[in-house]
Amino acid sequence: MRPARPGLLSFSLLIGAVFVASALAAPSLPPASETGPPPLTYLPLVVREVAPVTFTHGIASGDVTSSTAQLWTRLNHEAPLTLQVSQDPSFLTAVNFPNLLAPAGSDFTLQHEVEGLDAGQTYYYRWISGGVASPSGVFRTAPAPAALADLRLTFSGDADGTTPFWGDFSALKAARLENSDFFVFLGDTVYSDSSLRPGGPAITLREYRDTYLKNLENTNLKDLLAASSTYAIWDDHEVINDWSGQNVDPTRFANGRQAFLEYMPIDEGQFPADPGCAADPLFRTFNWGAAADIVVLDERSCRSPKAEGACTGPLGLDPAPTAPQDLRTQFGFPIPPPAGCLAAINDPARTVLGDVQKQLFKDFLLNSTAKYKLVINQVHIMQLYVYPYDRWEGFGAERLEILNFIRDNAIEGVIFLTTDLHANLMNEVFIDETTDPETIAYEFVTGPVASLTLEQAIFNVLGQNGVDAVHNGLDSVGMDCRHLDAYSYGLVEIDASAGTATITLKDENGAALEDQANPGTFCTLTLGP
Repeated sequence: MRPARPGLLSFSLLIGAVFVASALAAPSLPPASETGPPPLTYLPLVVREVAPVTFTHGIASGDVTSSTAQLWTRLNHEAPLTLQVSQDPSFLTAVNFPNLLAPAGSDFTLQHEVEGLDAGQTYYYRWISGGVASPSGVFRTAPAPAALADLRLTFSGDADGTTPFWGDFSALKAARLENSDFFVFLGDTVYSDSSLRPGGPAITLREYRDTYLKNLENTNLKDLLAASSTYAIWDDHEVINDWSGQNVDPTRFANGRQAFLEYMPIDEGQFPADPGCAADPLFRTFNWGAAADIVVLDERSCRSPKAEGACTGPLGLDPAPTAPQDLRTQFGFPIPPPAGCLAAINDPARTVLGDVQKQLFKDFLLNSTAKYKLVINQVHIMQLYVYPYDRWEGFGAERLEILNFIRDNAIEGVIFLTTDLHANLMNEVFIDETTDPETIAYEFVTGPVASLTLEQAIFNVLGQNGVDAVHNGLDSVGMDCRHLDAYSYGLVEIDASAGTATITLKDENGAALEDQANPGTFCTLTLGP
């Protein structure tokens, strides 16, 4: 293990300040000729003591490879640090990375990339500043690229800390107890735009940062980040609801992006350049031996605006423009959709990924030799029909292009892992269930960690009749498993020797979720031979 390449870091430690008071009003004095010069007055030094260092919001590791890891922490004020990394939990044989700085300019956060790690090993780390040590954390490096190693990961998202911690983030405690190789923090890692946020939705950089600080006050989140590395990606609520890179407010985007990158341990060196995006997309790829390759998509930074304008007619926004006509008739939707609506949805000029990222995604799929290709996917790609505008269905041409690419190149083992819906769903991914129902991939949707579940949200607005209608709609698309009312996460277990991948959707207590449509059947599936 060797230290990372030296950077141009500079740092200073403030140990005090001297203040000189202005001259006091002088009393009447006798003439100088009688008394001589007045005596000199010495003002005392006033020294401001620096508060002791504290590690205010835990520690984290992320974007781990077979030889590198991003390590993160935050202090209560600007101060120099030493990072210790060891394969020994007692740190008796630690490698030190001194002369690091948590500067005020990054809100006293610090990320440091450690290089030269051994593949497939467990490492411990801690930070030391001013004689104070942080709690220790742990991460596992990925196995060597050709190694036949098993993989165990957890994933979830939708973590709203703007209220008194919905469900106390208890799904993250259950995820931590799975002892997984890593956790995928998959979108809506905060709700900076929530109307329930104190002071209202975030606009300034300080407000965005404070949203992360609020979430990181939760013990279950801090404990998970210390106990396992993470691959993190944003969705919309890190900036503003349903934002698109091509028309997002530039100030809110810049502030939301900066706060996200300050508070998540992410390797920014992988980001590809694309001048057509609001900024370089947060696209990354990772390998986990022969078992799995992982691609993290950024489905916000480059995307086109939604097609809602073209799909709004005299009766308002069409709720299901892509649904087959018999389903539209069954559910009483307008016939047909507004003129130009479907043409807008299927316009090949509209994009989710942007040209550069889309090509990189195709290259990843085509070149991967791993048994499974895990796609970290913010919005679902399976067909649901209802309100498709912000999801892959609302960008029909690009969805069709990607799914045809997978099929035409006979790419097997593609698994989409998704959150966003505040519900748990399992189903095949096909181009169209009625006209082209060949299975191309499989998708697992889970969450929320902490927010209104889909069932709760629908019931609050439409009552039980609305909930029943949603279940009827899921029946119409042949949903394999659904549970719409649980704080939840997903567990992926890949057996490298057997060539199987078992995915289970679990509740906040770590129990497999039961299919609400088929009591006694659980939301778990094994793929492979």
